[in-house]
Amino acid sequence: MSIDLGNNRLCVGNQLVRAAWRYPDKEAVVCKGKRITFKELNNRANSLAHGLMGLGIRKGDFVSIILMNCVEFVETYFALAKIGAVAAPQNYRLTPNDIEQLINQCEAKALVYGGEFKGLVKNLRPKLKSVKNYIYVGEGEVEDIIPYEELATGHSTEEPKVDIFHDDGQYMNYTSGTTGLPKASIMTHYNNLMAVSQVAMEVGFDSSWVIMTVFPLFHRVGWVTVLAGVTLGCKNVITEIDPKNILESIEKEKVNFVNFVPVIMNLLMMVPDFDKYDMSSLKTIVYAAAPLTTEVREATQKYFTKNIAEYYGNTESSVLVYCNPEMKRIHPTSVGTPAFGVELRLVDENDKDVPIGEIGEIICRSPALNANYFKNPEKTKEAMRNGWFHMGDLGRFDEDRYLYIVGRVEDLIISGTDRIFAPEVEDLLRQNTKVQDCAVIGLPDKVLGKKVTAVITPKPGTRVDEKELIEYCKGKIADFKIPKKIIISETIPRTATGKILKYQLVEKYSH
Repeated sequence: MSIDLGNNRLCVGNQLVRAAWRYPDKEAVVCKGKRITFKELNNRANSLAHGLMGLGIRKGDFVSIILMNCVEFVETYFALAKIGAVAAPQNYRLTPNDIEQLINQCEAKALVYGGEFKGLVKNLRPKLKSVKNYIYVGEGEVEDIIPYEELATGHSTEEPKVDIFHDDGQYMNYTSGTTGLPKASIMTHYNNLMAVSQVAMEVGFDSSWVIMTVFPLFHRVGWVTVLAGVTLGCKNVITEIDPKNILESIEKEKVNFVNFVPVIMNLLMMVPDFDKYDMSSLKTIVYAAAPLTTEVREATQKYFTKNIAEYYGNTESSVLVYCNPEMKRIHPTSVGTPAFGVELRLVDENDKDVPIGEIGEIICRSPALNANYFKNPEKTKEAMRNGWFHMGDLGRFDEDRYLYIVGRVEDLIISGTDRIFAPEVEDLLRQNTKVQDCAVIGLPDKVLGKKVTAVITPKPGTRVDEKELIEYCKGKIADFKIPKKIIISETIPRTATGKILKYQLVEKYSH
């Protein structure tokens, strides 16, 4: 989608500059014992920016990042934005081969990495031909590596004199990789600031709020949450997905807002005496990235806050649909209505709009969207058709035009002549007291084409019986939707944001 704004300087780096002027002594980021004000954050980002330029990093260059959530990650994002370089954060949960391919794909000129990844980077170095500078975040010295702190403290704190425009690349966005190697697209400054506008407008927070970021900062949700906090002048408490630390941080820092995936809430409730932590500061919990089950919704309202919101989107689009707490009370299973600037349709296989109440593929247009996949014109053509982005998700509208997610296109299991939507079966199975997690897939069957199969992770200390689970489903859903086979697994493979990697399960159990 092309937006002509002329010589517009709507830039990510300017948001930190403004926050440093407006809230110089206010805490901007709290993470792992470190506390940094907006002024300090801006000064360190400027020093780092000048240091990177001294290494030869220029506007349009890519810089890869392999870090756990930390203050330095935030500083690096803003430093690169200020000089017009494109941040290419890597998902450290991918295989070394995948990370190597993605860094080489963008021809990164430098790599910023943390102490946790010394071994990984040492093994990757001979294979990364474009990387000229390795920048190390951590204690101790590493031979022929540039210490991060020297760049963040040893240079000018003046603003870099680089002309940045709204349509310059700012951030290399990688998809979750639920179907293989992640696809990449370059988000512009405009794309990400429009995503911030959508989040801020829909959630309604302001500079008085304390927000929390638990999503990995290599993911667009994590980065946009941080950028929203800086843009609005909020204190941002950043943590890993560490259940006990999340609970302690909410209580200690009096957090008002946090964005979860449902699986995180399940982990929080496994912490001993989780209900003894003071959650009274929470104003809103927003769920995203995976279906919000009845069990998680009710537990959240009982133990954490009555104000539950949910949004729907993906890494390419950011927020598409939002359901605020008031909407959620009236339409508890809906993901809401279109967010600011979003156009939304449901279409059939011929891209024709389906009637209200019928299921169709979700397609959209949004100012935060960018699906021009990097060096992958085939995928771009497949996803963007007639100016509309095809999400690959199935949904339906009710009479009030509220959207309900039915599942992924690949979640549609055609078994004989029947159409089964996996999330409906998964939601039921997760309500069983012995089931910790599950994924419903279609496995090859000579007669039916696909056989409905449930992969189950039992709750600790319980034993799941196949016949018992199948019997549990009877009378609750139609017989043809009931799994024909139950597979017990210790874990369900997921992405960093909680999405189930169903293709891995299909590959594993198809033989």
